[in-house]
Amino acid sequence: MSIIVRIQGGTGNQLFQYAFARGIASRLGVDYLIDRKVCDNALWDPHKIHRKYSLDLFNTKIKFAEDNDMCGFIWLRKHHRLFDSFHRLIRGRRLFLPFYYKEQTFAYNPNVLKRKDNTYYDGYWQTEKYFKHIEDEIRTEITSQKPLSLQNKAILEEIKKVNAVSLHVRRGDYVTDPVAVVHHGVCSPEYYKKAIAYIEKNVSNPHFFIFSDDFQWSVENFKSLKHPIVCVRGNEASDYEDLALIRECKHHIISNSSFGWWGAWLNPSKNKIVIGPKKWFKGLDKVDISDIFPSNWIKF
Repeated sequence: MSIIVRIQGGTGNQLFQYAFARGIASRLGVDYLIDRKVCDNALWDPHKIHRKYSLDLFNTKIKFAEDNDMCGFIWLRKHHRLFDSFHRLIRGRRLFLPFYYKEQTFAYNPNVLKRKDNTYYDGYWQTEKYFKHIEDEIRTEITSQKPLSLQNKAILEEIKKVNAVSLHVRRGDYVTDPVAVVHHGVCSPEYYKKAIAYIEKNVSNPHFFIFSDDFQWSVENFKSLKHPIVCVRGNEASDYEDLALIRECKHHIISNSSFGWWGAWLNPSKNKIVIGPKKWFKGLDKVDISDIFPSNWIKF
């Protein structure tokens, strides 16, 4: 008896899907299998940026779904764009395949717990409510298998000595990819100004550590801060090191990025301040994002 969870998207998305698999399997009392074929096949969807499978960078507990586990799911993997279109067409009617569960909303959905074993889950599952009951296990498992580089070890030592505040800036494909530009957009300088101002009022002698996929933009836009800053550079090919550093900061300002979300969430401190943007999606104002942030996180 097991469930199968589809892995897709970047590191942050994959971590949500893994945590979802762990959480739901725990609730249902079944095993879980991971379907990584989307990540393994660069031609899976030519309309999306291909993301490599990255869960093997962490101490995750993984068993992969093989073809003999997939049964009818093999057809879904090969023709998922056609099936997605069909599923949207018949959504709300009782014509969908009983073994396939497509995420309907970004809000927490307790109906996923009513599914039978052998269900194939396809979605992003961006809320801790699916795995809050095993949060300590998840935090233990989402730790890097590899040691930090010498450069990052030095940064970590500095983080531990000060009131470190991570500041995450997501630009990259949010600026260059037409689809991401329309649906995601980037956090405005005004958002960061409000978040920094809140930190200044509530944290003594904050020291900002900036993590970004656009180093030059970050240097230019935060150089006027009246507090010490460190722009972390060189982890483009090893973002798991950024994650390891972010989680060690005492407080966090995140962007509208699942990666930034995870960096802040992995910090187990009950006293941390986490600030995130109210506008998670640029072009999807009617999407319910109320469950993305834990209740004690601050939104600007």
